[in-house]
Amino acid sequence: MLETRIDKDGPFVIAHLSGDLKAADSEGVIESLHEYVAGKGLKLAIALSDVALIDSSGLNALVNLVNHARLGEGAVVLVGPSPFVSGIFSVTRLDTWFDICANMDEASRVFTQEQ
Repeated sequence: MLETRIDKDGPFVIAHLSGDLKAADSEGVIESLHEYVAGKGLKLAIALSDVALIDSSGLNALVNLVNHARLGEGAVVLVGPSPFVSGIFSVTRLDTWFDICANMDEASRVFTQEQ
């Protein structure tokens, strides 16, 4: 089961995901994050260090979220993916398409540079 905790207390929204990002949960959870990137200049960091597994549905949901953000001139960064998730990004070459940061400090720098 995928769990989400939202932190809105900083310069950008952070979604902390934990569990498995797969077909059963991914669409609904990721769809709920669209509101945080639905406007120009909105920024969302998705913490993935506690995501143990991701499948094609999870990847698709993340791709759709990032496309939605980019169309609306918002931004999404993925932060600290677990080794398994990092490996999936690498094998699918999505590591060159997503903005991936090692930690929240790096994500903050990326968002600051985009202004």
